[in-house]
Amino acid sequence: MVKSIAIHLEGGGNSEATISPFRHGMSQFLQPLVTAARQRGIRWRIIPYGGRSQAFRYFCDALKTETDVFHILLVDAEEAVTRTHWEHLKHRIGDEWVAPAGVNDEQCQLMIVTMETWFLADPAGVMEFFKHTKGFDKDALPGTPPLPAPPKVATVLQAMSKAKVNEILARATRKTKGEQYEKINHGAKLLGKIDPQKVRQQCPACDRLFRTLAKAMGTTV
Repeated sequence: MVKSIAIHLEGGGNSEATISPFRHGMSQFLQPLVTAARQRGIRWRIIPYGGRSQAFRYFCDALKTETDVFHILLVDAEEAVTRTHWEHLKHRIGDEWVAPAGVNDEQCQLMIVTMETWFLADPAGVMEFFKHTKGFDKDALPGTPPLPAPPKVATVLQAMSKAKVNEILARATRKTKGEQYEKINHGAKLLGKIDPQKVRQQCPACDRLFRTLAKAMGTTV
């Protein structure tokens, strides 16, 4: 069982005014794990960064300076994933990141293909969030896709491109006044509203994140 966990996360913006809500939103989404860590006396940190390159850079630095901590890198996949997570980042144009020495594949976690994919896994949670927003088009959201039969890994949602995911959210909010979906303005709050169990069912990569962290703490969630 580890004594300390740090999740290095992309997408928090570039100021404390946006980083703090993003940290809080992800903490709410991962609440079962936060509770498990607290019960076991495990130090728990979610560390958001403005961009993915920044998250990777500080993740690498932290591996050298905090050797007693279980460090996790959590970034968007951006594209369909056909390799291991580290291999995906190594071969993706624009990243081309080489896994630091000594890390295992579980320390690289991807939101496939993007964090917004998680929102579409719980359309009821998104509708609840926007229920008082005039002009919100709930019919633009897809119904919860059926679970695939084993051994298929990628679900309907994880096979959806980032452009398509963003298009759906844009279409659902395009007629709202001042409430068109934006990652910085809405992402953090939506993370705290969607049901992690529903996301885990529809997005195997999210389930992998939960299982990896639970295993590190010597528990199940």
